[in-house]
Amino acid sequence: MQDLIRVSISFPFWTAYRATLQIIPHSLIQIIFSAIFPVAGVVLIYLWITNNHTIELMDIGLLFLCFFFTPLITCISLFLARRRNPLSIGPFLHTFDDEGIQLSGESFSMSVKWPAIKKVVESNSFMFFFVTSAQAISLPIDQLQAAGCLESVRTLALSKVGKQ
Repeated sequence: MQDLIRVSISFPFWTAYRATLQIIPHSLIQIIFSAIFPVAGVVLIYLWITNNHTIELMDIGLLFLCFFFTPLITCISLFLARRRNPLSIGPFLHTFDDEGIQLSGESFSMSVKWPAIKKVVESNSFMFFFVTSAQAISLPIDQLQAAGCLESVRTLALSKVGKQ
């Protein structure tokens, strides 16, 4: 039986936004849908250049929307999901043990057992515990380091889920 690892994580809006954007490359369907609008922007630029199109303000707005659609929609949907949502009020207590991860906040408590976690991925700024290809428990690396438990969480995740 391994000791409990407890860490309190605050997850403000911009941290959640960055985590949400970093999850996109781990899901093929999200990659495809996120690439549609930038590809449309490139097609528009190609058509404008080959047809000697005079670029107007509306064209620039359309091009901006093409290249920034996914980040804008992600920002808006995250804002709406967190607005007046008692489940998004932090800080959140994450407890790691041999059974899995227990999460609790001001108005909720839940457990995720290790077999439900498909993979663990670490980026420069987050550790993701994926339960599906598009959904993950996201933990900021800097907060894990500040709590002094980054290596313990890494070791436990590696022993329970394996290397990804």
